[in-house]
Amino acid sequence: MPIELQALFGGAAILLILVSIEGAIIPLTHGFKWGLGPRDEIRTPTAVLGRIKRIIANHLEALAIFAPLVLIANLIGLSTPLTQWGAIIFVAGRGAFVAVYLIGVPVLRTAVWSVGFTGTLMVGFEVFRAGF
Repeated sequence: MPIELQALFGGAAILLILVSIEGAIIPLTHGFKWGLGPRDEIRTPTAVLGRIKRIIANHLEALAIFAPLVLIANLIGLSTPLTQWGAIIFVAGRGAFVAVYLIGVPVLRTAVWSVGFTGTLMVGFEVFRAGF
C-alpha cells in the first residue's frame, strides 16, 4: 500500500480513537443513564469533552481536504517524495495536534495544526501540478 494511503488510514485511525474516547467519556461525565440513552436533555460538556468534540470537528475538516487529494493522487498513479512526505507530515502533525489540544497548550496547538496543514498542501501541490 502506498505511503499516502497508509497516511489516510492513519488519519482514519486517529478519528476512530477520538470518537471512542468521546463515547467512553460521555457516560462517565454525564451519567450512564443519560450517556447511554437518547440524550434528549442538553448537558454542558466538561472541558475535556468539549476539547475532544472540537478536536473531532477539526480532524473531520482536515480529513475532508486531505482524503480527496490522496485518493486523486492514488487514482492517477501519483506518488512522489513530496506526496509521501506530505502524507507523513499530515499524520504526524494531526497526532501532535490531538495531544497538544487535549492538554490545552494554546500557541503550540496552532503551530502543530500548521504542520498537518502543510502536509496537506504538499500533497495538494503535487496533485495540482500533475493536472496541468
